[in-house]
Amino acid sequence: MNYETRKRMVSNWLFDFLKNYEVPPHLDQDASKKELVNMVEDINSEIPLLKENSFKLLLENVAKHIRKNQTSRRWPTIAFFIKAVKEHREKAMNDMAKETLPSPSHNEKIDRTLIINAKRIKDGIPVDEYYIVGNGKKKLLEEKLITEQDLKKYDGFKRLFFDESQRFKAVQKQ
Repeated sequence: MNYETRKRMVSNWLFDFLKNYEVPPHLDQDASKKELVNMVEDINSEIPLLKENSFKLLLENVAKHIRKNQTSRRWPTIAFFIKAVKEHREKAMNDMAKETLPSPSHNEKIDRTLIINAKRIKDGIPVDEYYIVGNGKKKLLEEKLITEQDLKKYDGFKRLFFDESQRFKAVQKQ
């Protein structure tokens, strides 16, 4: 999906969702239009790149979250929408990763968590340090699910991790 398609989807969803709420009284017609445009832009900016069905599911989960938590009958604030998106986007990304996973054959007994974390590394999404510097990294490389090049994005983390662990060992020796 391109940027305009995503904006259109968010706009249609938001317009339909806000029909159940009152426009805040301090917003005139022009201000409410501007607020809607800002809401669409801000919501869209917080949603990761997802396939269309995952995108729609995320918006449904955001709507459900807001309906359950909004105490007023007026429009929720942009911050409230953003909070809801942030609470549900990780699950949407994981669900999408599971959809696109290859099914291991009976000869290939690859742990699905390895496949999920390999996809996350290739997409530059944060993963547990186990998959960057630990035995998880070794397993991912052995199974050829990632390359050393894929791990380049995490070099800053590796430096921080090793600096901290070396400092910890030095303190223990004293």
